[in-house]
Amino acid sequence: MSDRSPFVERAAGEPPFVFAHRGASALEPENTLAAFARAAELGADGIELDVQLTRDGIAVVLHDPALYRAGGVFHLHDPGDAERVLVGSLEIADFAAPTVFPDGSRHPIARFDEALEAIPEWQWLDVELKAGGTYDPRLSDVVAGHLRRRSERTLVSSFDHFVLRELAERAPQIPRAALCDARLIDPRSVLAPIPATMLNLRRSWCTRADVERWRSAGVAVCLYGGEILFDLADVSTWPVSGLFLDDPRLKESFATARPAQPA
Repeated sequence: MSDRSPFVERAAGEPPFVFAHRGASALEPENTLAAFARAAELGADGIELDVQLTRDGIAVVLHDPALYRAGGVFHLHDPGDAERVLVGSLEIADFAAPTVFPDGSRHPIARFDEALEAIPEWQWLDVELKAGGTYDPRLSDVVAGHLRRRSERTLVSSFDHFVLRELAERAPQIPRAALCDARLIDPRSVLAPIPATMLNLRRSWCTRADVERWRSAGVAVCLYGGEILFDLADVSTWPVSGLFLDDPRLKESFATARPAQPA
């Protein structure tokens, strides 16, 4: 893997950088240590994961703002007639027992510090800050503190651009990517207040011409969304910096020969 960052312009003919979305989530339960290990095993260039805080201020790796409690056990998704419980209302001790995932398997909810230990240093890490309606004013400080131990090959993203700006104020050295789920007229007007130069955008909301225009204006674009799979071969030829894929093996369909990953 190149030491070059995933948010600088690719060389001609170089395939897009591949982030394993929530780890190799097509193959293992999302956002688990098992999903991160599988992504590393498959040689994914990077890992994308989601972070939010418990009530006692511990960063945990979870996408949804709530879990579902039934029979004294937490479920990732509602099994039916379960109690919905906000993650921010729970303490880390509440996660002592494994959580039930949609496939019926049980996995511990990973703490962010555990994930940092598990993910190899050669992989890039995109930490999505889960904020918005579940905003916790401690989030930027907690994440910035953890990332001091991984100062290289790390970036932070969020749909909440306010929390990205907070992160920029606290740790300006950490690159930031604005997540967006809309058709944008001028991404620079979105990125400037953060500030950031990288845009993570749903595939549905752009064309090749959009990406080419934005790249020429200095905006690095990464694409996410299941609809990428409909025209992956074509999208991989666009001047995108990266793609978020649930199954990192898909990069084999468009990647050219690349240097072997470090052991």
